[in-house]
Amino acid sequence: MDRPFVYGYLAEKENFIDRQEERQELKNYLSHGINVMLISPRRWGKSSLVKTTMEEMTEEDKKVRVCFIDAFRIHSETDFYNAYASAVINGLSSNIKKSMEWVKKYIHALTPSITLKSDPLNAIELDLSYQPLQKSADEILQMPEKIAEDRGLHVIICIDEFQQLAKLPTWKKMEGMLRSVWQQHQYVNYCLYGSKRHMMLDIFENSHHPFYRFGQTMYISKISMEHWIPYIMRGFADYGKTISTTLAEKICRLVDDHSWYVQQLSFFVWSATRKEATEQIVEQQLETLIDTNAPVYENDTDSLAPSQRAMLKALIMGEKHLNAHDTINRYGLGGAQTISRNKKVLIERDFIEKQGAGYRFVDPVFELWLRRENGLPLYPKH
Repeated sequence: MDRPFVYGYLAEKENFIDRQEERQELKNYLSHGINVMLISPRRWGKSSLVKTTMEEMTEEDKKVRVCFIDAFRIHSETDFYNAYASAVINGLSSNIKKSMEWVKKYIHALTPSITLKSDPLNAIELDLSYQPLQKSADEILQMPEKIAEDRGLHVIICIDEFQQLAKLPTWKKMEGMLRSVWQQHQYVNYCLYGSKRHMMLDIFENSHHPFYRFGQTMYISKISMEHWIPYIMRGFADYGKTISTTLAEKICRLVDDHSWYVQQLSFFVWSATRKEATEQIVEQQLETLIDTNAPVYENDTDSLAPSQRAMLKALIMGEKHLNAHDTINRYGLGGAQTISRNKKVLIERDFIEKQGAGYRFVDPVFELWLRRENGLPLYPKH
């Protein structure tokens, strides 16, 4: 791809910025057999962080093997066990022949069908004809431990958007089963990461749930401006263009250092620049950024109840006391129970998050779009 800024893909190599402390911290926990629950909002770069860290670990220790599972694609218990077994076989075997041998050796309770794929990283796909019986589930979950022990490996299983599993109809049963088996593993440990903070915390920090204190919880922060600015300026320079430190900093401030949006806005500004970026170009492309993402925001807010949209308006207008009589009447927020319920819904759907005594918007460009929709200046702080 002939462009200096990347979004919509995992950031790799020269596009992977900083995260040195987080990479070292993640490696330290996993290399010592400690399970990690990694939490951050969407598009902050946690998937890129995990992938880069796993690549470093496999380069530093030839006994480390990594299996990746994307829980976002899992819609049933059967899907999960198929994905789990397929990821283990693909992550641990070196060729198709070995994969076939291991399927026969380590899965006795089931008679899987095997699909060969052209993707070299996911060469086979298993259909386990899974029946929801404890024996078959236990055998599948024990498979990486048995292979690792037999071959003297350290296996790390990475499950992206792990909180999606909690939406499965059989999650309560699965949750206990997974914890029961996984906590006994000596050669395998887990990196479970997700973007729904409230759901991840409920799974791992709620003492009434099986995964309580399953391992170390890590929160990743935004990449700081000091790392973004030279990256943006280098991206322009590599293509014979220039952008000042001041404007590179402005790009970061406009989108609150949000990884996805820094890359996206930088790309728009770079595309619109012939030789040297100007403030006018940056501000024009900010409008382009909002317009580009507006259909998503419109769709998301259309599904909200009128009182929930009213609450978003009250927050964007700067209201701090949502239960105040004047605020309730001005925006039509409803009664106390409605206000309490709507706060919970907006937090669960990642529109807002608690910050001190108040609330802040999770998505900085959604906040800009909402400001524009309500006739407010886009960036009063800058």
